[in-house]
Amino acid sequence: MERTMNQASRQYANRRERRREETRQRLIEAALALMHEKPFEQVTVEEITELADVAKGTFFTYFPTKEHLLHAYIRDMTDEVYEFLEALQAENAPSQWEVLRQVMLFIARRDARSIQMTRSMMVACCHSPVLREQMLEITKEATEHARAGFEAGQRTGEFRTDVSADELAHHAIRLYRLSLMEWMMERENEPLEQIVERVLEFYKPAFLNLSFKEGH
Repeated sequence: MERTMNQASRQYANRRERRREETRQRLIEAALALMHEKPFEQVTVEEITELADVAKGTFFTYFPTKEHLLHAYIRDMTDEVYEFLEALQAENAPSQWEVLRQVMLFIARRDARSIQMTRSMMVACCHSPVLREQMLEITKEATEHARAGFEAGQRTGEFRTDVSADELAHHAIRLYRLSLMEWMMERENEPLEQIVERVLEFYKPAFLNLSFKEGH
């Protein structure tokens, strides 16, 4: 009898958690849909909850502010990138540069889903101190992952060693930002992946140990 009650309790808890996650996702998806139409700063909590078909008070059960909602979406996207990186089994990859390239193209495919939404997110991060701080934390995490890849590549001789892995990682992050800004500001009709590919190919020699490349 006790075992049956425990199972029922767990099932109830699981259903409740699923409902909470479904509501959370509805709120995020509603905000994203509105960001397709106008800048994030013009989107109101009332519009989000109306589109998500939940009570306004429910919003604050999940997110203290709409900026926290946007951060939750960015966090979810970041976790997907790390899952993709894990699937690549980077520690066993023959080329860490190819791992970097694949990850950047994966991110580009996500960002390229909507240029309006990507622009809106960038503007929101510029205007909101809360989002800026949270984005800085995410950027630090990304830099750490990139640094680990460059360290691995330096050990095998793939990357130059006269520059620290940390500095190489920072430059790699900057290259993606450069590509993203070029796409949003100048080349919105060109696929973002294509811009990333071109930028990476141009700057590739600045990262590689060229003698290693020539000898292999």
